[in-house]
Amino acid sequence: MSVRPGGSGANTAAWAAWASGASPSVGVPRKVVFAGRVGADDAVWHQDAFAAVGVDARLAIDPVTPTTRLVALIDGATGDKTMLTDRGAGRLLSVADVTDALTGAAWLHLSGYLLFAPDSLAVFEHLVARCRADGRPWSVDPASAGYLRDFGVDEARRFLAGASIGFPNEEEARLLAGAGPEEPIDRVAMELLDLWSEVVVTCGAGGAIVAREGAIVARTQASPPRAVVDAVGAGDAFAGGFLIAHLDAHRPAQCLELGTAAANSALAIVGGRPPRRR
Repeated sequence: MSVRPGGSGANTAAWAAWASGASPSVGVPRKVVFAGRVGADDAVWHQDAFAAVGVDARLAIDPVTPTTRLVALIDGATGDKTMLTDRGAGRLLSVADVTDALTGAAWLHLSGYLLFAPDSLAVFEHLVARCRADGRPWSVDPASAGYLRDFGVDEARRFLAGASIGFPNEEEARLLAGAGPEEPIDRVAMELLDLWSEVVVTCGAGGAIVAREGAIVARTQASPPRAVVDAVGAGDAFAGGFLIAHLDAHRPAQCLELGTAAANSALAIVGGRPPRRR
């Protein structure tokens, strides 16, 4: 057993910083800022972990509630994961905790996990409203099919609608589109264009596809590392890599390439974050 930093949005930020510095196709390295809430007992540890991978973390410190804890049970043969979560301080995230981080941001990426607690849901609504008022693009990872079912799919669609890019995995995509397992994933992706301007569906071993303007514009086949060590954070890594390429105005196929490279790097190591910078 090992204890490592994680969290969907935090992992995405870490891998975005990794992609910004790791790929020769990326232009000027981009500053990646993360906003979140942690407990006082391990705040310094989390701050150091973000700094070690090149993320500017704006962390609100909760004096009472401990940092969100997640237990990931990893299948030693396949790297697949089962997760148990205690939302902790993350569910108490407030608008004041994130206001500073939004200032000057060219793009905002949100985790769908914000939907699933009253305080953080208010933060999600506030940030989306700010983006709409400022004309700022934003993206979202729906986070979890199980949580979406419990929350209510129609209600989730209402909050998630309007993003520039949505990053569902195949299960989340089918759920949000109201599609069964027999419906071709290409059609499912295009149906989700009523929610998002661009839809990027990750399909595990089936690779990933990009839909926009009523068509599938790019696809890639997965090419995972020979030995999958740990699947935790692979989807977050994909989103981080894809967004960095997208911000550099790369074509969708190139965005898929950098996203896949980040995901493969995540699959080959233990934990949801990239290695520390030297």
